Amino acid sequence: MPTSYESRIIAAPVADVWAAITDLEAASRWNGAWQRVEYLSWQREGVGATFRAYNEEGVGHNFRISEWAPEEFVAFEPLQDEPEERPYLITLQSQSFLLKPADDDHTDVTLFATAKGHGLRGWITARFVWPNYQRQGLRRALDNLQDLFEPPLEEDEPEKNEAEAE
Repeated sequence: MPTSYESRIIAAPVADVWAAITDLEAASRWNGAWQRVEYLSWQREGVGATFRAYNEEGVGHNFRISEWAPEEFVAFEPLQDEPEERPYLITLQSQSFLLKPADDDHTDVTLFATAKGHGLRGWITARFVWPNYQRQGLRRALDNLQDLFEPPLEEDEPEKNEAEAE
């Protein structure tokens, strides 16, 4: 199963980044694919918690937290409703975050995605096409997560700062 990953240093302590990632009902702030999330289980955190994430079209996909090490690692895996049916060449197997302190105020965040190809065409696509495509999505998610803690500068702000320096 191929795995893609992207890393980023984010200007926030590990505890703050962890809180943003694991606040699933607000996940749309960093995950553009999840417009709305609702819990399916009474459990809200830790291994076994289940939730449904809805995309822009309102289609929901069920997930389970499969790994949980507070402020260090969390993994989400899709719940397959009918495993015998394989309508896609590739299916997501898991998405996970690894957090490591870079220093007191910065966190090294690595976001992983693992897929599985179905059939020969799916296997080829998963090995040779999917990784680069998926890295783009991982970068967008990390960009959005970073923007929560480091809002992007307005376009005219650099000019203002240069003028102030003179």
